[in-house]
Amino acid sequence: MASPIGILWSLLSTMVAGTCSFSFMQPYWFINPDTLHGLGVYSYCAKEARYKHSEQFCIIYGGHFDFSHFPSSAWQAACVLYGGGCNLLCICALLALITLCVPKPIDKKIAVWTGYIQTLAVMIMVAGLVIYPLGLDSRFVQRHCPQATLYSAGKCHIGWGYMLAIMGTALSIFCPFLSHYTDMRVHDRMDRFQQQTMQRPSYRYV
Repeated sequence: MASPIGILWSLLSTMVAGTCSFSFMQPYWFINPDTLHGLGVYSYCAKEARYKHSEQFCIIYGGHFDFSHFPSSAWQAACVLYGGGCNLLCICALLALITLCVPKPIDKKIAVWTGYIQTLAVMIMVAGLVIYPLGLDSRFVQRHCPQATLYSAGKCHIGWGYMLAIMGTALSIFCPFLSHYTDMRVHDRMDRFQQQTMQRPSYRYV
């Protein structure tokens, strides 16, 4: 039977993988509150400028996925880094669920190595989040977010997609730590505490 920490680690790994992957696909990392234009890692939402009451449409940059159609090289790097981290987290989530079904000696080894992969995923995802605002000075972004510069969105503001990505990445930091304690049980801690208590010397006062 899996330990409570092992179950918590598996659930957290699955949750952060789903959260980060969902945020990666959203075109609302930066939003213009006036026009409701949204910019994401590889897609954006906008309205036809010619029609005042036109419906908003969301599309991939250039109409189809191609790195050459990205507004800037910084967003290309952010897409590779953050998207790659999301893929690693999804693999780790699957491995975390597998540890709940395999025998005890094997699940610990899988959990530890999965924790190392999660550490790598967190590092490259953080790098992607930091690099992404470097692309705000591109002409395409300035067209939808006037006065935008490096690390400044101008008339746009941070959207819920970017905030969700930051929150998901922040929560994923706890996964590598929990992966090293998946075999710890409550009664094991009690037994250790009792053994330490019994080994302490007793003093008599005369």
